[in-house]
Amino acid sequence: MEQLGNREMLLTRMDSAFNDYYHEAEKLSVLLGEPRDAFSPTAYHDLLRQRTVEVVAYEKYCRIKDELFRLIDPPVLDRRESSTY
Repeated sequence: MEQLGNREMLLTRMDSAFNDYYHEAEKLSVLLGEPRDAFSPTAYHDLLRQRTVEVVAYEKYCRIKDELFRLIDPPVLDRRESSTY
């Protein structure tokens, strides 16, 4: 029962982390789509900063997802039921 509670908690955290990642990716997309002076240090800094924020959000999502999948036991295959060998 405790494992089910952990899964639900991780699923909620994973959903929140994915939403954070999605919003940060959207912000980066907007920055990349805006016409900018290619040689502007400010524009370049903004892109680098947003890229870093997006990567951090994605890595957080992946860590939580991996933690959740470690709690899921893989199915046991019964080779006797299989018609192909």
